[in-house]
Amino acid sequence: MTRPITLALVQMDAVLGDLEGNLERVQSFTHQASNRGAQVVVFPELILTGYHQDLLGPRLKTLALSRHDAPIQTLARTAGECGVYLLAGFIERRDQTGAIYNSLVWCGPDGQVLDTYAKSHVFRSERRHFSLGDTLPVYETGFGKLGVLICYDLCFPEAARILSLKGAELLLAPSAWGRLDESQWPIHLRARALDNLVFVAGVNRAGVEGEVHFIGQSMVVHPLGDVLAQLDTDQEGMLVTTLDLDQVASARQRSDHWFDRRPELYRLIADPNLPNLEC
Repeated sequence: MTRPITLALVQMDAVLGDLEGNLERVQSFTHQASNRGAQVVVFPELILTGYHQDLLGPRLKTLALSRHDAPIQTLARTAGECGVYLLAGFIERRDQTGAIYNSLVWCGPDGQVLDTYAKSHVFRSERRHFSLGDTLPVYETGFGKLGVLICYDLCFPEAARILSLKGAELLLAPSAWGRLDESQWPIHLRARALDNLVFVAGVNRAGVEGEVHFIGQSMVVHPLGDVLAQLDTDQEGMLVTTLDLDQVASARQRSDHWFDRRPELYRLIADPNLPNLEC
């Protein structure tokens, strides 16, 4: 390996609405991951509060945090103590309009909050609660460039392609994927990897909230679409694996479809005036 990066995907359960308790467990898992050599530690979607918006109801807004609030700063300090990049899902409050977002905080090994990413594609049941994010950021690290997608974002090839065109070599996808769409989980992860010849790591929830049974099955996919490592369970667990990001370039030299793209034929994809098909 010439450019290794060690990931820890923490397939964690959450207690719905228990911000303090979930935060303590995220801290504990982060220390465990660091002790196992992880350099990047990734937690599932909305792990600080739990996912089920309808069950949380009006508590969604009281549980919302800005990047400057104490729980988020606690995560940043934990990342600094462990010398890792730490990513965890939370309900974000960004302004005074009352809008909230399904977001991910990105903390650095220097103990600082580096950024937050708001989910850009919001699932039908989430639209009653969350506003849409409007950026697709790529983050420079000492290991390489990483992009982030949250759960439903995986269903949109365009999002993963934009991140890859911006230079992302590894796409991290914190999720709360349920049993209803279980068969689609590995397909989306493997397709986004092969589409763009990048690594994709999906970290999914464990546990049950109301009628939603989260399937776990966190996994890491090679740029050629092969599953490199996986948790074959819906229970809590931690997947720690080391990747060589130089394999992205190797995969693109082997498979020409990255270089043989025809962007001049794809303009219709980005036409905002094209009507959506009715369903």
